[in-house]
Amino acid sequence: MRLSDSLNAPTWVVLQLVEECNLRCAMCYEWGLTGAYHHTGQPATLNLDVTLNVIRECLPAKPYFELFGGEPLLYPGIWDVITVIREGGCELAFPTNGTLVERCAARLVASGPNRIWISLDGPEPTNDSQRGRGVFKQVMRGLDALSAAKRSHRSRLPAIGITYVVTPDNHRHIEELFLDTLDLSQIDLVSIELQSYVTAAQYQEYARLLREEFGVLSASYARAYVRDPEVFAAMDREAMARQMRRIEARCRELGVRFFSQPRTIDKVNLDRYLRGDWAAMPDRRRRCAVPWACAEVSARGDVTTCHTFYDSPIGNVHEKPLLEIWRDERATHLRSYLRNGLLPICTACCRYYQ
Repeated sequence: MRLSDSLNAPTWVVLQLVEECNLRCAMCYEWGLTGAYHHTGQPATLNLDVTLNVIRECLPAKPYFELFGGEPLLYPGIWDVITVIREGGCELAFPTNGTLVERCAARLVASGPNRIWISLDGPEPTNDSQRGRGVFKQVMRGLDALSAAKRSHRSRLPAIGITYVVTPDNHRHIEELFLDTLDLSQIDLVSIELQSYVTAAQYQEYARLLREEFGVLSASYARAYVRDPEVFAAMDREAMARQMRRIEARCRELGVRFFSQPRTIDKVNLDRYLRGDWAAMPDRRRRCAVPWACAEVSARGDVTTCHTFYDSPIGNVHEKPLLEIWRDERATHLRSYLRNGLLPICTACCRYYQ
């Protein structure tokens, strides 16, 4: 990415199509008991015409597109969105909880998104304790159906990724899922991520900075990230590191792409992460290029430059075209501030570590 190009148009566009989700995961910072969407009232849906206008506006720059949610496969216009992006010559990826994949398998292969990321929280008992009874079997049927549809059409798309967010309840079952339960021959990508969070002190500093620097009086989305590091105290760091290294090695043998958050997998680094000792981590950053590359549009039309900045939008696509927002005063102000360092909430962003 050249900086001059990114200032004219984003090279990475993320669209939150719906706030609606058909699952409620207790640990999720969006849909959990303290999740971001508990304060928003009626879940929003991004108008299809607005969505397609944003996409077509950006197509000449050939950005990388991501969809988000809620659950993207619940969006009424999902197939129109995928078609316009792919026919426009752009790559597309999105996450899903996997419960709708079985019924959508044939259309997913026919429409050809580049990759989908299916979320699992462990083998069946562990996964279903966090996501609901019967969900694991539903997801496994979806994986089988999607793999069969790909074989039938002799298609490599969509590539299938599995996302595993490590929590106190599932941290001993990582290896059991990936090495004993899943058929890795069906999988193209694996991402194992420690739960994103900020401390109460980070949140308070972020809320103060939003008020004083950007005139933002509420930081309710950021509040959903707050966790006391004590909730992670009983997690076995050595067991986590051992399991993640074994899975990484197995993925390497099979040609499966492997990602982790944080990137450095060892007992000491995982302990630093879980204690909130960000400054001591070898994966730490002092700068981030994402606000110069990424435009994220929420289901309410708000535009931000990062998934963690929902409390401080730089505009709204119901009021201005995205590219105008991308270049206007609020975006310039935010980027100018970020030239000098990160915001207190930045350690809660999975992209911070990659």
